[in-house]
Amino acid sequence: MKKLVFFSFVTLVVFGCHKSVLNYSVLKKIAKTAGIISECQLNGQKVYQAGINAYDAGTIIYSYNGEILGVCNYAWGNVDTICNELLDCNIIYCVKNNIWGQPAVDIYGLN
Repeated sequence: MKKLVFFSFVTLVVFGCHKSVLNYSVLKKIAKTAGIISECQLNGQKVYQAGINAYDAGTIIYSYNGEILGVCNYAWGNVDTICNELLDCNIIYCVKNNIWGQPAVDIYGLN
């Protein structure tokens, strides 16, 4: 009985992880081109800020359903006002050998 409970728990953890993400398919699509993705709060809503692994590229802020909410490119002067309104940002995805010197991260198994 203990083995069955343990197996059920492991199965739930392994296959249920993506359900905790508001929209896993959106994140998966963003991760195809992004070098880094952060999960943030904007006006009480979960949003995603993503950037490619390139200098001066800036970032794009996406809603939970993949709609582009804003662009934050400080190098080229294209900075939407919401770029300064993001709160509690945490990196959830970052490629290996990135330009930021960050460790590789893949919290939701996007790669």
